[in-house]
Amino acid sequence: MARTDPRKDVVIVGLGWTGSIMGMEMCEEGLEVLALERGPDRDTVPDFQYPKVADELRYGVRFEFMQRPRQSTMTIRHTTDDVALPFRRWGSFLLGDGVGGAGIHWNGVHWRPLVEELRLRSYVEENFGADIIPEGMQLQDWGVSYEELEPYFDRFEQVAGIAGQAGNLNGEIIEGGNPFEGPRSNDFPMPPLPTTLSNRMFAEAASSLGHRPFVQAGGNASQAYVNPYGMQLGPCNFCGYCERYGCLNYSKSSPQTCILDALKRKPNFQYRTNAEVLRVELASDGQTATGVTWFDEEAQEEVFQPADIVILAAYQVHNVHLMLLSGIGQPYDPATGEGVTGRNYSYQMMGSTSLHFEDVDFNPFVGAGANGMAIDDFAIS
Repeated sequence: MARTDPRKDVVIVGLGWTGSIMGMEMCEEGLEVLALERGPDRDTVPDFQYPKVADELRYGVRFEFMQRPRQSTMTIRHTTDDVALPFRRWGSFLLGDGVGGAGIHWNGVHWRPLVEELRLRSYVEENFGADIIPEGMQLQDWGVSYEELEPYFDRFEQVAGIAGQAGNLNGEIIEGGNPFEGPRSNDFPMPPLPTTLSNRMFAEAASSLGHRPFVQAGGNASQAYVNPYGMQLGPCNFCGYCERYGCLNYSKSSPQTCILDALKRKPNFQYRTNAEVLRVELASDGQTATGVTWFDEEAQEEVFQPADIVILAAYQVHNVHLMLLSGIGQPYDPATGEGVTGRNYSYQMMGSTSLHFEDVDFNPFVGAGANGMAIDDFAIS
């Protein structure tokens, strides 16, 4: 029989960006909060300290901060006629593991969605006609507008300490920023990162073609900064250990740098690590969560954690997995198109081009995760 722990007002599954932010929000409302994290505890010291973290084999190649496929087997098939086979190596699909989640090892590149992206079906129909949308293509509006979400975009940028140049400040187009972005209520909390030679070459080439380049916004601090939670970031030193690494310099936006120490000081917050949540428990009506059952690795026993509010704050793959195991929602059936749980999962698609330059002295050992120049001229046609 599972052990039953004392009731909490809120239980949060996963302690990455979402879990940390929701933990702060719930604690500041005076609620008793418990976060359950499947992986180990992680902090800047000792986990990201120099020289330990500057190990490309351990972290860049062997993915020390990422989840292993064997920890949560996932299968894939391209059509319903294929045999589903398990992933053996994630590739770019790098799920986080432990406190901080993927917020530890992301590179810091930060984008707000465009106004049009949040109402994409309507935009396509208005500009190109409904007939251009193929039958069965699940193109839809989000149901919430950019205007509704803008205050929360702004709040996250202030908490995370995003460095960048506004391109549209309350409707006024600002030189040097992205002229296609939606209106911002505030500028970025920090100016953009310094540019490197490759950035300047790209900007010059793009400008010569009539495009409007801007410095990529990112979660790499361009100067010392104190966020709304009182957490301090130091200026990035362009060491290059960003993507796939934890930041040794307190410069990259992450739950560790921006939230967790402030959250841990809350007397109404607790968290447990190596705590694998097995299912969300539901009341007899099948609609109300009563808590979660999790496996205590240290005690080697199942634990029922009663709570009034259950927040699934793991990565989407795990949230959907838990919902399916817990009987929450109607599972998506690709044959009939019915159901919503598990529908329309998507992941980043990227392409790249390699160029060779003669007589150009690049320094490949200097950079930041979000260091770059961008154009958005082709985002909305």
